[in-house]
Amino acid sequence: KVPVWQEPVRQEQLAQHEDGHLSLAKREGYLQKRAGRSRFRWTIRFFELKEGQIRWWRPSFKDQLTQPRPPGVIRKEPRPKPVRCLDLRQLQRITRTQVKFPYSTRILLQFNPDYTDYQLELRSEREIEIMEWYKVLIRFTMERYDVSVDREPAKVVTGEETETDAPDRM
Repeated sequence: KVPVWQEPVRQEQLAQHEDGHLSLAKREGYLQKRAGRSRFRWTIRFFELKEGQIRWWRPSFKDQLTQPRPPGVIRKEPRPKPVRCLDLRQLQRITRTQVKFPYSTRILLQFNPDYTDYQLELRSEREIEIMEWYKVLIRFTMERYDVSVDREPAKVVTGEETETDAPDRM
């Protein structure tokens, strides 16, 4: 109940954001995603964030090199099915890792375990590009972490464990 002299608050006025309503958040472009659980393999994909969903397609090898906008796979009609489509409303936490070399910033998206156990880790060749994606993605979750490291963890030499690779023994 509001006082008589105040206008009632409408639902669309609550928690307004300078970039508009969350359903209007849009972004598309080429990013690198970590291939499965591999620590070393990264693949180039064309990502699209629209209507609270993040989707990606595998562009042709030529498109991966030249990175035209939009890639050939998207221009086809009817548009092909994306490799995967994830609902960002189910995003549980986002972790931004700043690494001095190679590349500078990575973003790890972790979803609600009831929805999926898939973790999506992204990076870009250009720092400004990944920061623009981060700025849009943090709007979908309340839980976010920032981590800063000097380098990528050292590679595993067969038969030996580095300090970062050793499993917890306690």
